[in-house]
Amino acid sequence: MKKIAILAQYPVHLLPDVSDVTVPQTHYATWLPQLATSFGRQTEFEIHWIALSDQVSSVREVKSMGQYFHILPTARSKRALTFFREDRRAINGVLADIMPDLVHGWGTEDVYALAAVTSPYPNLVSMQGILSYYALRSRMHPREYLQAAMELMILRRADAITTESHWGESIVRRISASPVSLVEYGVQYHFLDYKWEPDPAKPAAIFIGSIDARKGIQDAVEAFRHPSLAGKELWVLGGGGSKWAQALQASAPHNVKWIGRAAPEVVAEYLTRAWCLLLPTRADTSPNVVKEARVIGMPVITTPRGGQTTYIREGGAGFLVQPGDVETLIARTSLVLGDYDRAVGLGHIDHELHREQLHPERTAEGFLKIYR
Repeated sequence: MKKIAILAQYPVHLLPDVSDVTVPQTHYATWLPQLATSFGRQTEFEIHWIALSDQVSSVREVKSMGQYFHILPTARSKRALTFFREDRRAINGVLADIMPDLVHGWGTEDVYALAAVTSPYPNLVSMQGILSYYALRSRMHPREYLQAAMELMILRRADAITTESHWGESIVRRISASPVSLVEYGVQYHFLDYKWEPDPAKPAAIFIGSIDARKGIQDAVEAFRHPSLAGKELWVLGGGGSKWAQALQASAPHNVKWIGRAAPEVVAEYLTRAWCLLLPTRADTSPNVVKEARVIGMPVITTPRGGQTTYIREGGAGFLVQPGDVETLIARTSLVLGDYDRAVGLGHIDHELHREQLHPERTAEGFLKIYR
């Protein structure tokens, strides 16, 4: 049986016998647990996951869903400055024991894609964000500029690459001559069970994501200062402790409600009650929250700068507004929040199609095809 080693920031706190590892404070790859669940039903490959955690002090191995999960200790900071030297050394040690037929590195935001392309094995790189593009669209942390530079090297050395949207595919093809495949990352299974039931008496838009300039939250906050939205609310779910985020929250109007980080089940509950999702992003490969909103059945107001255009077109399941165009953002948001029947009608457009496209089983099938 051929072996696949998947290097990824798997949420190891969800695994059995890892109860001492808590939920990470930073964003983690929410699409990986359902992928592992689907992989548990295949018998073609022996699958090993390798993930790093700063909450463990020694290497652990857990077997779950017919797969092996290797959890390696890592430092809390200053890893990128060394080009993740110690992390790559630890990962290579595990790979030497596994002797995989393919190493699948997931994401250029951490060590995983870099470790894959610098390993002595055939490799596949799957994109999450595209940092080298994000750097052109919004200010980032200095560490992320270093990783954006590393990303360019990674994409040129990768044997093969996958992205989760046509938008992302077009960006990657400008950088790399490697073969690029499209594999959409499906939603978590529980989102398929929720029904969109917005309160007709409480018009509200919802923003879900990091409180940073790239996500365009500043445009959403500015829009809700307008008199036409004075009787409506914007619910903001997400974290951000920067001075910029703190200043934005302090200056926001009273109809912007800052809820903070929330568990996936809580996020789903808020999605079912809001009238629309508002995401004025500057750049996003394929934001999960848009997928979750469409699976539940709600309309989305976003921008044409990202993979969300796979599901959202102007007047179809929502609206597209150029980043920074607050005037148009106000007009579109007022249109949706001012007419309950219009909001419901937009949400129904392509709803069943998007549920089919974003089923997690399709993600597993896509990767198994590439592994073969």
